[in-house]
Amino acid sequence: MSRISRLVVLVASVAAVVSAMAGTASAVTWHVAGTGSFTAAGTPGTLSSSTGGNLVCPASSATGTYAAGPFVGVTYSGISGTVNYTGCSLAGQGVFVNCGYRLTATAQPTVTTLTTGTADVTCGLTLTSSPTTKLCHIEGSVLGTYHDRTGSADTLTIATSSTLRSTGAGCALGSNDPAHLSEGTFTITSNGGNGPHIVRTA
Repeated sequence: MSRISRLVVLVASVAAVVSAMAGTASAVTWHVAGTGSFTAAGTPGTLSSSTGGNLVCPASSATGTYAAGPFVGVTYSGISGTVNYTGCSLAGQGVFVNCGYRLTATAQPTVTTLTTGTADVTCGLTLTSSPTTKLCHIEGSVLGTYHDRTGSADTLTIATSSTLRSTGAGCALGSNDPAHLSEGTFTITSNGGNGPHIVRTA
């Protein structure tokens, strides 16, 4: 092999190693310890729109599920569950709000403490007296945060938002109107207050 040929091979080899190292360094992995589910107690909440009514709920609760393991990718969508708002009143009528959510984590500015991302939320609003009759369908995305605390119970927070949208011909919040949801913080009450332990590495 000529000197020039050996040089070409050497340069190609170095480039391949550098490329592999760059790919490894840029890979994001979400390490999740623990598998199971959790229950959580929430804060009071309100749901309203600019053209509809104002829904006030004095109590809320949440459930969640998660799976252990390393998950490679820029985002992690491993926490999902339900949020229930109870004791609500709208225009003098008792109503119940049930929401499904999935938290897609995109960042962890403080390792093993705060995991932030987007919570996709889909809710149904029914009368307490007729729980099978759905009056409103509400959906959209809000900022979500999972706080893995030391010395106290973990919390899941769904931030305030006016980007949700309500639909339904009989929806008292207005049909196809932007809906405003107040911030809700849910404190883990199961497993000693512990939910998933999440560590993001890159």
